[in-house]
Amino acid sequence: MKQIMLHVIALMVLVASGLAPAAEVAARKMGDTTVDPRALTIQGSFGQAINGKSFQQDALVTHGGIQYIAYYDEGRRVCVARRQLPAGAWDIIRFEDYDFQSNDAHNTISIGICPADGTIHLAFDHHNHPLHYRASRPGLAHDPEPSSWTAAGFGPIRDELEPGQPIRITYPRFLQTPDGGLQFFYRRGGSGNGDRMLVDYNPSSGSWSGTRQIDSSQGTYRDSTSRCSYPNGYTYGPDGRLHATWVWREGSQTGNHDLSYAYSDDRGRTWHNNAGDVLAAPAAVETPGLVAVTIDEGYGLMNTHGQAVDSRGRIHTVMWHCTDESLAAVGAKPGESRWGPEAARRYLHYWRDEQGRWHRNVLPGVAGTRPKLFIDPQDRAYLIFNGGDDLNPNRGENLKIATAGADALWSDWSIIHTEPGPFGNEMLGDPQRWAAEGILSVLVQGQPAEAHAPTPLRVLDFAFTSKP
Repeated sequence: MKQIMLHVIALMVLVASGLAPAAEVAARKMGDTTVDPRALTIQGSFGQAINGKSFQQDALVTHGGIQYIAYYDEGRRVCVARRQLPAGAWDIIRFEDYDFQSNDAHNTISIGICPADGTIHLAFDHHNHPLHYRASRPGLAHDPEPSSWTAAGFGPIRDELEPGQPIRITYPRFLQTPDGGLQFFYRRGGSGNGDRMLVDYNPSSGSWSGTRQIDSSQGTYRDSTSRCSYPNGYTYGPDGRLHATWVWREGSQTGNHDLSYAYSDDRGRTWHNNAGDVLAAPAAVETPGLVAVTIDEGYGLMNTHGQAVDSRGRIHTVMWHCTDESLAAVGAKPGESRWGPEAARRYLHYWRDEQGRWHRNVLPGVAGTRPKLFIDPQDRAYLIFNGGDDLNPNRGENLKIATAGADALWSDWSIIHTEPGPFGNEMLGDPQRWAAEGILSVLVQGQPAEAHAPTPLRVLDFAFTSKP
């Protein structure tokens, strides 16, 4: 890249154990509750987990001291449960008016809460399917009374947000705005030929409006003329800036390439590239200034990871792909397999400084599942992922929590907690509780012993303290 300088802050020693020297912070598990002892697992071409996938913007959220979770139960019902924090019992609504039949792990549930009017929103069962969406009555999220928590508090299932405009979608994501509103992101079209869309919820009228396209499948990359983006997330910073990072996938079943970045200062109506230039059209593969880090398809770049913004408005993301060093260590070369040899996969932390320059840290050890990232008010970063033991470091079995400090420019990543599984899901945390309390709640579900066997769905709560 001519306009963006990539600085390698630290290439840490890659050790077989996947551990680095201990950080000056400790994790304490302060809660472990079972939401449902018999939550659904599936058996399909995209895995067994249907509760807890990386592309769910949120499945676990907190509002007003009450925590909410959306999932499928053993009976294949759409469920939403809530508990009073810190240790209340989970109260479950099991909707009886929808028959979930899919064994496609894309078809997860996303939940969003609008703080301004207390509505709870659910979107579920999509992989280029008609919209399945329902919302609660206004004020339900402000009403802690147990008698209020029933299916009657929610409206019917709808296939449209704006009147008269039914939509087909994949990857629904709800996002709270800094002023207490709510937004909805989704993909229109399919893998390798899709566009990202954004819609605004108006709490004063209880209606959706302003559907707009924010990126495009159009353009030419090498010999490819169609693609889709895979975002790591959409995240508001402390100054109200909306940040997006993503990778592109050419066609349907190819590898991914390049870390791209854009931001918006007007709630996603106008977008800017890394240099601050306004985009004249939705972001596309040929749009100048979007590529933050050049990563070739041959390095097994995975899609849909985690991102977070720190107290100074710096965007961070942690993604996994192979490096020249990790490939050489296992005797492989770029492009020999779509996602790279398992033993060569590494987590890489990319972050953008206040001058728009991008930096890179390589985390120690072999990467596990797609991770999620959280940053505290002191800009210490925390990463959660599903990883294996020393003998099988890339095998997803245990919840692992890693951390790195801002004083070291996040070059000191180390694992500070391992929660034994086996777990079958990708790790998801509660961003609202983290922001409000500094408590990291993590959704975990047991690995099934056999296909389709239900397993317990739990929420684990962690606090972090400095070591003396």
